[in-house]
Amino acid sequence: MLSTGYLSAEILGRAKTFRSRSMQMWRLVRVLGAEFKDFAVWAFVASAMSVLLLYYFYPKQELPAHHYTILGFAYDTMLMTFFESPIPFVDDWRLIPVFFGLPILGLLVIAEGVVHFGSLIVHHKRYSKEWQKMLASTYENHIIVCGLGNVGFRVVEHLKKFEQDVVCIEKKVDTNFQAEIEALKVPVIDGDASSYSALELAGGKRAKAVIAVTDNDLVNLEIALNARELRPGIRAVVRMFDQRLAKKIEKQFGITCAYSTSALSAPVFAQSALSENILASFEFANTTVNAFQVKIEAATGFVGKKIDELRHQHEITVLMFERKDHVDWNPPPETVLAEGDKLLIITDNAHAQALFQSSVLK
Repeated sequence: MLSTGYLSAEILGRAKTFRSRSMQMWRLVRVLGAEFKDFAVWAFVASAMSVLLLYYFYPKQELPAHHYTILGFAYDTMLMTFFESPIPFVDDWRLIPVFFGLPILGLLVIAEGVVHFGSLIVHHKRYSKEWQKMLASTYENHIIVCGLGNVGFRVVEHLKKFEQDVVCIEKKVDTNFQAEIEALKVPVIDGDASSYSALELAGGKRAKAVIAVTDNDLVNLEIALNARELRPGIRAVVRMFDQRLAKKIEKQFGITCAYSTSALSAPVFAQSALSENILASFEFANTTVNAFQVKIEAATGFVGKKIDELRHQHEITVLMFERKDHVDWNPPPETVLAEGDKLLIITDNAHAQALFQSSVLK
């Protein structure tokens, strides 16, 4: 029998799949609507004018009573557009454009539909640059990622895991990531991310955030400032190689977040020299906070102990407990640990040192 947790996960997975497919279909409809909008408007205007001309100038005495209404003439107009002859021809200069123009309109509708729709399908299947531009034009409240190098691609991956809509801007996508980006169905605008035109094509006026992670500090700053001009108040996250410059930019230019990749990675590199179990390390309230993965083994001395005992004994916070295929993000304090269990813990440097000395962390 399937467990309740498994069923819930399966239902959630199906719901996510349905939502994803629904969004893809809705964007396809919006792309088609945007591409055919102008032609559809002119076709509607021509049809409406034809209906009015027939209603006011066609000799109604020659028609059955049901044709005396606007709806009746609208039906006749539709049939005439597709080469039918529901009513006799009348040699009236005011109606001649209707009788000769509607079949031509029908030909144009068919030709436009076949050619244009066929072209869109080809672009869609090939996921061409043209299709990606059209797709990006349908996004709203999305996130723009500028720069698709190693950092940029990882950022996109994480955003997609959070089910965020993403549009990227890159002059030349790294061939190592091109297939992965296409698999994620993320549109990429080919251009200079610091230019207004590229930001506009990526939906800069409708985006909720922009992340600038190119390998040039000044370009990243320019991207953020241009994005703020296009949409004041947009959340701007900027990658900086110089941590001092990052802090000044965040303060002086009102950039939401400016991060130095070297400053973010340095604590992890330092802690990795002490333990292979380090997952992350960051600064909070002038304290270095470390996240470790701990596998419960006989040598650790944790077997048979309760999670609450570990918390008090080692001054650690247990964020996650894993036993075989079961994961608990808020494990009960009375949970008794067994060999093979895994814990995700966070602690500061001082208590991490104590764990190193006790050989709990390798």
